Amino acid sequence: MWGKTGSTYGYTDGMFTTPDLRRRLVYCFNPVTGGGNDMGLVNQIITAAFAP
Repeated sequence: MWGKTGSTYGYTDGMFTTPDLRRRLVYCFNPVTGGGNDMGLVNQIITAAFAP
């Protein structure tokens, strides 16, 4: 899987794809945790999209 994440105040986004480009994911959300660390939620999103 290849991808890139990013964030700015109030937004978290990213895009991922399989090397053969058959599966792709683009996401953007407004985090409500306020802690600035949304990697747990990002990992859940990626796992749900790319799980076999």
